[in-house]
Parts: sequence; C-alpha cells; structure tokens
Amino acid sequence: MRSILFLCLCALLCGALAKNKKDEKVKIAVYYESLCPDSKKFITTQLAPVWRDFRGLVKVKLVPYGKSTHDKVNGKWQFNCHHGPDECYGNKIQSCILKDRNLQDTEKMELVICLMGQANPDKSLDTCLEQVKRQAESDKLKRCASGDQGDALLAAYGDKSDAVQRPLAFVPTIVINEKFDQALQDESFANLKDVVCRLSTTKPASC
Repeated sequence: MRSILFLCLCALLCGALAKNKKDEKVKIAVYYESLCPDSKKFITTQLAPVWRDFRGLVKVKLVPYGKSTHDKVNGKWQFNCHHGPDECYGNKIQSCILKDRNLQDTEKMELVICLMGQANPDKSLDTCLEQVKRQAESDKLKRCASGDQGDALLAAYGDKSDAVQRPLAFVPTIVINEKFDQALQDESFANLKDVVCRLSTTKPASC
C-alpha cells in the first residue's frame, strides 16, 4: 500500500515539474499576413533565428490572417484580404499547413519560414515542401486551401485575430506571454531575441 502511495506521489510530482517546465517557455503569438512585407521581414529575420536558437525555450503560435475580414454569405465563407485574393490563398495554404496532422511541428515552422522568405509565398508551396522533403503533402494541402476546409480554417484564425483586436492596428501583431503590450510589441518587432533573453528563465549561451 505504501509503495503504491509512494508511486502516486512521485507521478504527481513529476507531472507538476513537467508542467512548470512547460509553463516557463516564452510564448510568442504572431498574427500576420502571407503577403505583408513587414510580416515576411519579422518571420524570416526575427522569429526564425529565435525559434531555431531557443528551441525548447519558446512556444510559437502562428495566426495567418492579419487585417482580413470574413463573413458567411449563403452558407459559404467570403474573405476580403489586405493584399487581395492571392493573400487569401496564401493565408489558407499556411492555415492548412499549421493544421496538417501528418506534419511535425518543426516541419510546419520551417515551411512557414520558407514560404515567408519567397517572393510569392502564395505560389511557393512546392519549393518549400521540397526543402523539408515532404513533397507528398502538396496535393492534399492545395486541395485544403482551395476548398471548404481551407475556408473554415482561415475563418477560425480570423476569429482568433479579432479576439486580439479588430481590426489589427499593425501587422504583424506580436503577443508575448498571452498578453498584448504595445511597448513589448514594438521591441519584439525590432529585436525579438532581446525580449526572449530578458523573459526566459533559462538563459542560453546566445543571450
């Protein structure tokens, strides 16, 4: 009986320690647009190196929607995107990537970083899939982006964006540790590494 009690206590303690370790991660939520120059710059020059250098110390949430709007007309979602229809498609492609259960989280991040580094992120899916050796996902992702699934995913990301601010005052909007702060947003856009170094409880050598 005592052995069972001891094992239960150990399990609870281990669970609590794991939860605390997980909670110590710096949470970075990025609300962006696939064709927005500022979004492309931030994701490729700020977020990408931080995500790679601080692997395991940050938790990133990507929300590809930005200043778009969405309404249901005759049972079908209609979108008006900041940079036009091509951006809507680009946002849907990235929405489908982020929700693809066959892709690992690392692959999803690398795909988004790759796409945002392309001149035409809405037309570069195959190029980026080749880089992560997941070309087999191409047809499925394109079907998703062109159909009802892509519409539903983008509308859901729109609801998440609207919950932060409707419309977003600036794209990308960067939320650190689940609370929007304008000063922290401005600092993160200019130097995300410094923000993460300051807030991280575990300081890597790169800090």
